Amino acid sequence: MNISKKQIGTIFQYIIAISLIVSGTLKIVGLDSYVKMITDLSPEYYNNIYLLGGIAIASGVLFILPKTFALGAIACFVFLGGAISAHMQHGDNYVPQLVFVLLTGLAVLLKQPNWFLSKT
Repeated sequence: MNISKKQIGTIFQYIIAISLIVSGTLKIVGLDSYVKMITDLSPEYYNNIYLLGGIAIASGVLFILPKTFALGAIACFVFLGGAISAHMQHGDNYVPQLVFVLLTGLAVLLKQPNWFLSKT
């Protein structure tokens, strides 16, 4: 059984989208470990926990739907870039967020390689 590059990209797409949706949901419902992590980063981040959760969910939903894949990819990159910045600013480990940025890029490359081809 041969798996195509596009299918591998779809697997990465689903992993990223589901992770964002679950993470956002856990922020909104106030799972203790998420509340502690966000509060440890900054009490100001905790004041925006519902916004952060909502943006994570929206990014995941946009990324998983075929019609909004491009917008979802941009939303994922922006959200995860912000997460990296927040963790770096407070001297926290940002490697998990960086891995998700790389997986997002890989998913986009495998699913839409024509986006990266020169049109000259």
